[in-house]
Amino acid sequence: MVIGSATVYLSSTASAAYLVVNGQKTGIVGSVEIGQHLVDEILAKRGQAINKAAKTNDHIEYQLVRVKKAELLGEMSTKIELEKKLTSYIDGYALDIAGTQIAILPNQEDIQKVLKTYQEFYTNPSDNNKLTSVEFSESTSTKPVEAQPDQVKLPDQVLKELKDGKITTTEYTVQANDSWWLIARKNDMKTKEVLASNPGMTEDSKLQAGQKIKLVSVTPYLTVMSKGILTSTEIIAFDVVTNTDTKLARGESVVKEQGSDGEKLVTYSYLQKNGKDITKQVINEKVIKSPVSQVVDKGPSSTPVSVAYSISRGSGSTSGIVWPLRGSINSYYGSRHGSFHTGIDIGGDVGDPYTAAASGTIVAAGWGGGYGNMILIDHGNGVMTRYAHSSRLLVSVGQSVSRGQTIGLVGTTGNSTGPHLHFEVILNGDTVNPLSYLH
Repeated sequence: MVIGSATVYLSSTASAAYLVVNGQKTGIVGSVEIGQHLVDEILAKRGQAINKAAKTNDHIEYQLVRVKKAELLGEMSTKIELEKKLTSYIDGYALDIAGTQIAILPNQEDIQKVLKTYQEFYTNPSDNNKLTSVEFSESTSTKPVEAQPDQVKLPDQVLKELKDGKITTTEYTVQANDSWWLIARKNDMKTKEVLASNPGMTEDSKLQAGQKIKLVSVTPYLTVMSKGILTSTEIIAFDVVTNTDTKLARGESVVKEQGSDGEKLVTYSYLQKNGKDITKQVINEKVIKSPVSQVVDKGPSSTPVSVAYSISRGSGSTSGIVWPLRGSINSYYGSRHGSFHTGIDIGGDVGDPYTAAASGTIVAAGWGGGYGNMILIDHGNGVMTRYAHSSRLLVSVGQSVSRGQTIGLVGTTGNSTGPHLHFEVILNGDTVNPLSYLH
């Protein structure tokens, strides 16, 4: 009788184990192995996004029992309950910048990879750009941490956050006589950045004293300071030789011989901050192709002026004409698309401030036809400079300006295909190649 009862009991029951988490029964599983597999499966899933299994500090134990076979059909509910109760963490590494935790990554090698890639983003090392030193201005450190799986980020995510920088939004109250440009200058921003902080606003949007606007600024988490030696091929702008031809009408000109630019190999030593030059010094120059002068015949001038401006051709220095705007040259002086381009076009964004190339007196400031909003400065001795396509003029006729003084904002007025500053140097009524005179 006892043997029969035992046989029935064994046939209607099965070996099992209660899965106990931190002293609480969580469910039942067919075996310890099955229970451990469930735990491992959950931890692997929680770390799947970063390709690293999670761990747990929970105390897990198993109580061996025999239960009715029907009870083992509830293993799925055991898994669901286990997912609720099981706590987990990732063994990660925290990246601290200047004492502040910025991110947690799966391992220390990932942090080193991110920092190196971030440096290379700004330094661009190559055969022509040899780095002699590179370092961060801020202190960086790493430390092992236990973190929640959703707090750990992949290297690409952290690199993007570092590149994007720290975004700060502040509220600004418009003052009397404020303009978009003036607000930008007060807050060390560009006009386009202030406008971008306030969607729907344009340079033409009116501002009222007391009005609240947003200023969104971005500061880098890390500053890369680098020193190096850069070798680059640069254009040597050709000179234009002008001859007076009395057979031509006044103002008429004919290109007799086309000019061509030369090339030179220039080696610089530099100090950069996040890829921007702080200092840059020429240590060697080698001409690899000499420029060919362009010869232009021109009709007689209506008001001849004696030449009183001297240039040191030997040293290449000029009498104090400096760049009015820092940017790439979009178009050079000389023949262009079948016509003659009388200056250089310096790339910029609408609202970027530009400055007087030398001290002088404003002799024109206003609409100049194809030049758009234009400024003309007389520097004396037959020397003048022109600044065209401005979005806004900040000076008026008769005003004296000093070299480096802000006189206008880059724009795209007049005959212009995009925002830039058209800059001319004029000697005794004739335009000359600005690149031959700029410092």
